[in-house]
Amino acid sequence: MNIRKLQISVFLVSAVVIGYQILLVKLFSIQYWHHFAYLIISIALLGFGSSGTFICLFRTKMESRLPTIFFALPLLMLTALWLNLYFTRRIDFNPLIIVWQMREILNLLLLGFALFIPFFLGALFIGLAFTFSPGASFRIYCSNLLGSGLGGLLILLTLTGLGPHEIILAISFLLLSAALVEAAERMQKFVLPFLGVLLIILYATTLRHLPLPMSSYKDLSQAKLLRGAKNEREIFGPLGLVTVISSPAYHYLPDLSLDCPHPLPEQMGLFWDGNTVGAINHLAGTPGELAFMECRTASLAYALLSKPRVFVLGAGSGTEILNASHHGARTITAAEMNSDVVRLMKGPFADTSGGIYDLEGVNVHVEEGRGFLQRTKDRYDLIQVALLESMGTASAGVYALNENYLFTKEAFQLYLDRLAPEGMLSVSRWIENPPRGSIKLLATAIDVLNVSGGQSAADSLVMIRSWQTVTILVKKGTFRKADIEAVKTFCRARLFDLSYYPGVRKEETNRFNLIDPDYYYLAAKSILSGRGERFFQDYPFDVRPATDDRPFFSHTFRLGMLKYYLGDAGRLYVPYMDWGYILVWVSLVLLMVVSSALILFPLPLLGRSPEAGKLPCFIYFGSLGLAYMFIEMSFLQQFIRYLFDPVFSALVVIGSFLVYSGIGSAIAGRLREVKPGHVCAAAALIILSAVVFMISDPILGRYIPLLPLWARCVLCSLLIAPLAVPMGIPFPYGLNLLGQRTPGLLPWAWGVNGFFSVIGAAGTILVAISFGFRAVVITALAFYVLASFLAGRLGRR
Repeated sequence: MNIRKLQISVFLVSAVVIGYQILLVKLFSIQYWHHFAYLIISIALLGFGSSGTFICLFRTKMESRLPTIFFALPLLMLTALWLNLYFTRRIDFNPLIIVWQMREILNLLLLGFALFIPFFLGALFIGLAFTFSPGASFRIYCSNLLGSGLGGLLILLTLTGLGPHEIILAISFLLLSAALVEAAERMQKFVLPFLGVLLIILYATTLRHLPLPMSSYKDLSQAKLLRGAKNEREIFGPLGLVTVISSPAYHYLPDLSLDCPHPLPEQMGLFWDGNTVGAINHLAGTPGELAFMECRTASLAYALLSKPRVFVLGAGSGTEILNASHHGARTITAAEMNSDVVRLMKGPFADTSGGIYDLEGVNVHVEEGRGFLQRTKDRYDLIQVALLESMGTASAGVYALNENYLFTKEAFQLYLDRLAPEGMLSVSRWIENPPRGSIKLLATAIDVLNVSGGQSAADSLVMIRSWQTVTILVKKGTFRKADIEAVKTFCRARLFDLSYYPGVRKEETNRFNLIDPDYYYLAAKSILSGRGERFFQDYPFDVRPATDDRPFFSHTFRLGMLKYYLGDAGRLYVPYMDWGYILVWVSLVLLMVVSSALILFPLPLLGRSPEAGKLPCFIYFGSLGLAYMFIEMSFLQQFIRYLFDPVFSALVVIGSFLVYSGIGSAIAGRLREVKPGHVCAAAALIILSAVVFMISDPILGRYIPLLPLWARCVLCSLLIAPLAVPMGIPFPYGLNLLGQRTPGLLPWAWGVNGFFSVIGAAGTILVAISFGFRAVVITALAFYVLASFLAGRLGRR
C-alpha cells in the first residue's frame, strides 16, 4: 500500500468531512434553529464510531479489496452528499411540535439517518487507513488533522461571495480528487473527468438556483405569505442568510404603544437566518414622519436626557439610529457585526431608508458591540441595546443553547463603565408569559449595581412595559424626583405600565396591559428587598444572572418545571420549556443508547480470552474522545470573548487545534519509538498549558480585545499551540501500539473514540450550562490523566 497516496486521500476526505459538517451547521441554522448545530456534530461523530464497528465485522472481507474500496468510498460519499440535498427538503421536520406530533420523532430519525450516511462513509475511509497501516498511524493522523483544518477554512469561501451550493460543488471536487488519487489509470483518464463535467452540468441546471429550505414556522416563511410579498434581496455570508422582504401588509415595531396616533411609514422586513431582526423604513424626509418614535418604550431614555451621546448596540435596520436622531442626539455611534446588513443599508437600500447609516453625526462600526465598547475610550450618555431576536424564537426557547456574551454580568459591568456620569443603559426584551429573559436582565442589573458600590440598585432602576415588550433603564447615578415624574408622564400618555421605579407603589402598576400576577413588580420588589435567593428558588424558571463562564442567557430550564408539566396544568407548560436544551438531552440519550449497542455488538468477534485487553482499550480511547471534544468546544466558546466574531472564532479555534495537533502527531512520528512516558509527558504539557491559560484568562480578557482583529486571531492561535501540539500524540500512539500487539482491537478502538466523541460534543454544552466552561476543561484534564495511566497497558494481558 502506497502510504504517501493514502495520506493525500485521507487529507482530502478529512477536509470534506469537516467542511460539510460546518456547512450543515450553517444550513440547519437557517432551515431550523441554532441548537441543531450540536445535533449535526453528534451525528457526524456517530458516523465515525459506527465505522469502527463496521470494520470489526467485515475486516476480513474488505482486506482483499482495499484498492477498490478506497476508490469507491469517496464516490459513494459524493453520491450521498448530493442525495441529501433532496432528502433534507423532502423530510418536513418541525422540532417545535415534537411533543404533540409523534411523527416528528420519525422525521427526526429519518433526517438523522440521511445525514449519517456521508459521515459514515468518510469515517470508514479514514478508519480503514488506520486499520491496515498501523505502522503509519502518526503520519495518517497528521494528514487527517491537517485535512480537517483545511475543511474548516472552506467557510471563508463565503467571504468571496460564494453561496452554500458553490461550496457543495467545491467539496464535490475534493471528493473526486480523493478518488482520483486511488484510481486506476483508465479511471483517471476517462471516468473521473466525465464525472467532473457531470457535476458542473448538475450544478448549472439544478443546484445553482435551488432555494435554501426553511421551516414554515420561521418568521421569514410567515412574511412570505403576506399579501404582495416580494423577495427584494438575499445574501448568504459567513454569518448566515440575510433577506429583505417587501409587502404592503408588513409592519414591525414591537414596542409601539397601542394608543399611538401617528402612522408608521411603509416598511420592508429584514431577516437573519429566517428570524426577524428589524424593519427598513421607507423615508421621504417629510416633516413629522418619525413622530411615531415618541410612542415606543425604547424612547423612555430620551424623555430623561437632553442631546445625549448615544451608542446603539445592534444597528440592524437602523431603527434605533433613527430614534436617536429624531430625539436630537448629539452623536450616534452604532455597532453591527453582520457586514452584509451594513452593505445592504449603505448600498441598495440607502435611498429607501433615508441614508440613515450615513447621516451627519452617525458612525457605524462593523463589529460586535461588546468588543467595540471594550476597546473604545469614549463615554456615552446612553447605551441602547435593541431587541436582538424575534418574538417567536424567544418564546419557544430555541436560543437556550446560544452563548450570549451581551447579557452576562461582565457585559453589564462594561456597559456601566462606558457610561458618562448620570448616563443610562436602556435594554428592551420581549414579554414572555411567564416572563424569563426580562426578569433575568433585571436580576443581572441589580447584581452588577450592588457589586459596583457607590450607588443603590433600588434608586438606579426603572422598568416599564407595553403589551409585548419590557424596557429596563439602568442609571449610572440615581433617578431623582424630576426623572420619576417624567417617567410617570411618559407612561401615562402612551398607556405603558410602570413595573418599577424608586418608591413605586403596587397600585401604580399593572393598569393598562393587565397580567395576573404582575411578575415584573413582584420580581423587582423581591430581589431589591434582599429576598432574591428565595425568589430564585421559588420561581419556576432559572432567572439567575448569566456569567462569561456560563453565558447561556436564554437558558432558563430547571427541573422544577417538570412538576408543572406533570401536574394539573399538563401540557399547557410545554411551550415555556427550553426546547433547544431538551432536544440536546433527548439526542444525547438516544446517541448513548445507539453508541453502547454498537460498541458491545462486535465484542464477541474480538476474542474471548482476558488477554485481549479490551477494558484498558475502551477506557483509553473513550477518555481521549471525551477529553479532546471537551477542550476544543470549550475553547471555541471561550475565545468568542477575545475575538468577538463567531466566524473567526470558529476558524481560529477549530483550525488551530486540528493543525497544531497534526503537527504534534508528525513530530511524535519522527521519533524512533514513542513510549508510554511520552504520552505521560504529553498529558503533563496539556494540563500545564490549560492551567496556565485558566489562571491568565482574566488578564488576557482585558488586553486581547484591545488589539486589531488580525492580531487577536494570531495571538489566539498561538495561545492554543502549547495545548494542542501534545494533544496530537496520545491517539496515534494508541493505534500504533495496538497495531503491534493486538491488531484486531484497532478498528474497535477507532469506533470507541468516535462514540465517546459523540458524547463529548453534546456533553460539553450540557456540563457548561450546569457548571461552567472551566468545569468542562477540568473534566477533560482528568480524562487525559486517566488515559496517561493506561498508556502502557494497551494490548497487554
